[in-house]
Amino acid sequence: MKLIARLTLHVCLLAGACFAAAPVPEAANPGEEIARMADVTGHYGGHLTIGQRAEPKTLNPVTATDAVSREVIGRLMADLIEINRSSQQTEPALAKSWKISPDGRTFTLQLRKGIRFSDGHPFDADDVVFSFNVYMDEAVDSPQRDLLIIDGKPILVTKLDQYTVRFTLPRAYAAAERLFDGLAVLPKHLLEKPYREGHFAQAWSLNVQASEIAGLGPFRLKQYVPGQRVVVERNPYYWKVDQKNQRLPYLDELVFLFVGTEDAQVMRFEAGETDVISRLSSENYNLLSREKSRIGSQLADMGPSLEYNFLLFNLNDLSGKKLDEVAGKQAWFRDLKFRQAISAAVDRESIVRLVYGARGAALPASSSRISGCRPRKAPRASMRRSRSYCAPGPRSGSALPARISISTGSRCCRSRCSSRIRRCGWRRRRRGRSIGPPGAAFRS
Repeated sequence: MKLIARLTLHVCLLAGACFAAAPVPEAANPGEEIARMADVTGHYGGHLTIGQRAEPKTLNPVTATDAVSREVIGRLMADLIEINRSSQQTEPALAKSWKISPDGRTFTLQLRKGIRFSDGHPFDADDVVFSFNVYMDEAVDSPQRDLLIIDGKPILVTKLDQYTVRFTLPRAYAAAERLFDGLAVLPKHLLEKPYREGHFAQAWSLNVQASEIAGLGPFRLKQYVPGQRVVVERNPYYWKVDQKNQRLPYLDELVFLFVGTEDAQVMRFEAGETDVISRLSSENYNLLSREKSRIGSQLADMGPSLEYNFLLFNLNDLSGKKLDEVAGKQAWFRDLKFRQAISAAVDRESIVRLVYGARGAALPASSSRISGCRPRKAPRASMRRSRSYCAPGPRSGSALPARISISTGSRCCRSRCSSRIRRCGWRRRRRGRSIGPPGAAFRS
């Protein structure tokens, strides 16, 4: 993961009128159970501009699936429990504490008292119960729903009192309290009506009025200009404070500027129009490394991120979905030798070296963190093993040739992939499509 931040923070001067005054942070109430960040110190002011390659598609955290939407939403919302991205340990968030039953099935969360949404409305257990009911509603079709359905059964969410919520799982779940990170708590007072009326999926589109959306994150929506930018301003009720008891965040505003491509991101950054750029290719990272003295920027290569690319074989039940072509191929996917042949043909180390410029890591298919598992290295590519899995065998009337299609905009990448596939014994057909070795077939 790469992050580049411009050393100079553009602050609006009193003589300028580039940005309206940000909301003044509210003083903490005596009964407000705020989170104190002992290692944080700073002063108020300034705005930060972030270059984005695309516009968000929605501001609804329940239905958002694209990374750009979730990046903006992440500044507006908060979770019950957070995973510290540096230590990878869980930490209190909207829930100040929690208890887990001995059998690992019941989680009892104590919520912070007295904290408020960004519109000033009080937060309590009703918002939590409402939020999880929405996430688990099949009609809403949230991408997070699968996380909350275990063995086909939903998690039971019960309000014990105004600030205590119990979650009962059908069985012990490996994710444990990490389950609550990434599930934004919703304001029931704003979203219950569209949910009851059956049009929740249309709520909080990009055209929503700033007064109609509220969250528990550090910022709140200020402005959306189609095709140009999204502006979020300081949440004056945010529940975190610094060591001097000053309510966070310090920044007045965040500006998400829509610039298009990655190359456009780099040009805007070099021109001083944006302050932060991330998710760079190795080529652009190296370019900015050479330019950092001239443009006054700071680069941080934080090593491999928690994001990864992978291949999935579709083994879902497709009966009744009119996907006969895919269903026919599932016989190959269920064949262990077919999967082994594909895995052996993938040269992970070369991908890291050639595609990511050595700024990546080849990971094993299974995690070594699981109790009782020894650490494993990523499997090494082997043309010999891949060919052996595809060894010619007797054909039958139901056997079908296996074809591989390569979809990429990079001619260099396409050439390398095609060359490697042919080394496994596959024959070139047309436009990057190959067919298996003579006599080879996977039964359907």
